[in-house]
Amino acid sequence: MIGRVNFRATMERCLLLIDSPRSGPYNMAADEWCAAWAAGHEAPILRLYRWHPATLSLGYFQRYEDRKSHPSSQSCPVVRRPSGGGAILHDREWTYALCLPAEHPLAKDRLLLYLTVHETLARWLQRWGVTAVVLRRENPPARCGQTPSRPCPFLCFQRRTVGDVVAVVDEETFSSCQSSGNQPTETNGSPGTAEPSPSCAESTVKLVGSAQRRTRNAVLQHGSILLGRSPWAPELPGVWEVTGHKDPIGHDSELFRDFAVAWPPLLAQALGWRLQHFPYSTERDSLFEELLARFSSQEWTCKSQSAIG
Repeated sequence: MIGRVNFRATMERCLLLIDSPRSGPYNMAADEWCAAWAAGHEAPILRLYRWHPATLSLGYFQRYEDRKSHPSSQSCPVVRRPSGGGAILHDREWTYALCLPAEHPLAKDRLLLYLTVHETLARWLQRWGVTAVVLRRENPPARCGQTPSRPCPFLCFQRRTVGDVVAVVDEETFSSCQSSGNQPTETNGSPGTAEPSPSCAESTVKLVGSAQRRTRNAVLQHGSILLGRSPWAPELPGVWEVTGHKDPIGHDSELFRDFAVAWPPLLAQALGWRLQHFPYSTERDSLFEELLARFSSQEWTCKSQSAIG
């Protein structure tokens, strides 16, 4: 366990914004806007939000054409994130965005930022009976580009990398929460000393994945907490299925409500922060309107890999 990281001497407050469900372009524009605000006001911002309608987000470096490899999400709108990583089907989940000024101590260490945030997410999952661990070493079978015969999976939640939060489950539980045709994903992750290590008779289900965008003035880390299986990505079980539920989870369930109430204080406690309501609005803000236009444009969403690079 990393334990408590105390930045009380540099920053005490963290501004908390819990948003209503929004479209993909709005959510990506709001994340970028919050990062700019955090840089300009030298204060961290934590934004929690959901998506409506269900949306497929592409990582910054993914090809738009690759979405054809995922038939289940073909009817969903698409947005391109400003951050890297694999595609995510945003439906029965919460998404968080943590925005830090570039000079903040936590912003200077990419892996520490991942692990600090993800350890608190694992603690929240453990409260719901999930054997959640944070991966400490990359799992070679899921590493991008390891061999020509093992390309990087299209979906983020089918990949494994350092810092991911996974649920360790036995084979019986894994089989019961998977849709047909999926194979268990074994992990060579080495969790911290206070966390159980997966054995050869256990499999993992990824429940949290995050990505970062770093600019000269700010760091944006945003990630998804997969609470339930989506009909547009039926191969991916969430917390609801891992904990033994068979019926679909509703967006008004206690699990959804508890996350927004219980997790932010866990993060604030780990960082020595005091949460305050974020009192500002994107309404009639020129920077936000500019960002919204960018993330809404087909030029941005469908840009080729050569144009991105």
